[in-house]
Amino acid sequence: MNSQTVNKWTAPLLRSLSSLLLILAFCDFARSAACCGGGMSVPTMIISDDRAQFSASYGRMDVSVDNVDSQGIWRRWDQHQQVQTIKLEGAHIISDRWQAGVSMPIIQRQYGSDSYSGLGDIAASLSYEYLSDWNYNPYRPKGIGFIQATIPTGKSRADSEVGGLDSRGNGFWAMGVGTMLTKSWALWDVFVMLEWHRSFEKHVSTSLVQGQVRPGRGSNLGFGFGFNWVMYRAGFSLTRTQEDPIETQLSDGNSSWQGQERWDTVALSLSYLQGEQWSWTMSYSDQTVFGDPLNTSLGKSFGLQLQHRWAR
Repeated sequence: MNSQTVNKWTAPLLRSLSSLLLILAFCDFARSAACCGGGMSVPTMIISDDRAQFSASYGRMDVSVDNVDSQGIWRRWDQHQQVQTIKLEGAHIISDRWQAGVSMPIIQRQYGSDSYSGLGDIAASLSYEYLSDWNYNPYRPKGIGFIQATIPTGKSRADSEVGGLDSRGNGFWAMGVGTMLTKSWALWDVFVMLEWHRSFEKHVSTSLVQGQVRPGRGSNLGFGFGFNWVMYRAGFSLTRTQEDPIETQLSDGNSSWQGQERWDTVALSLSYLQGEQWSWTMSYSDQTVFGDPLNTSLGKSFGLQLQHRWAR
């Protein structure tokens, strides 16, 4: 096999690898805080030239900092929560530039001998490719805008009778909008992701709280890069997540507040492209190495994802 034949075979795969696996650095299980308020996951999107994709992932987060208060003081307890997540995700194109996606997580939380599990929040998204990369330009990125709805099929911390241990998501209806910008060359790729969301209030009636819970707004800002060689990609990403204070208006007319949440997640990933249809990704993330977190817990995560794609 001559060099021209090798390049003809490997060049499309390298371009495919660098674009297909960018989104994996934003795996939801690798960046969600253990006690987040009204946050949203990054939507399932096809950022390559495929017709459809499906992925299954497993992630485990070990909470290492149990509480960061409003003054930024870190506290660790004798025992820590463990959060395991299995997620199924799929996306399909509607037309040349439009696509739809959906994700469904199953979450288990464990603290000591206590364990709770069940369905998390389901998310559905609609995306539009407003900057295409059909004719290659060395500087122009591919741009995809999206809108996402979160369906509160999981239990929120506000609905919990056991201090949030049985929570399986945010538990609020929410809408989000954002954009993903990506650019890949022969060996390197970069991306920037911006997302803004609004979670809507709900009535809560438990033995601890009775009243209206108003979670407010939040955002995700992330960037990353990757290096590609042969059939592999090594990636790095940094994401900042921020959530507004949550107000609880009690039935007796009084109000209580949960302060603004903020945390940063550093993630490393290693991906392998198995042919033109399958890919594997291992990831590690750490929320304790960067930033100035507030009113949250912090953890370290390991994840494994398998993805299958169908060409156009």
